[in-house]
Amino acid sequence: MRASGRIKAAFPDERSAEGALRALKGEAEASRRINSRVFRERNEVVVEAEGTDIVALRATLNAYLRYLQTIEGIDGE
Repeated sequence: MRASGRIKAAFPDERSAEGALRALKGEAEASRRINSRVFRERNEVVVEAEGTDIVALRATLNAYLRYLQTIEGIDGE
């Protein structure tokens, strides 16, 4: 069974979104169980992930949510 998910995080401006994107780019996973990509749409960072099972998808999306929460804490938003 394939599973997919998408996270969209809004930032106050495009510059902040670009900084977050650069930070997350290195985390994009490509493995046997998960493929993910991170990109920017104006002032939003979008994470799309697709996996072979829900467990792998959940782990990946949780990791990205923690990264975004850390970025938010550093940025002071």
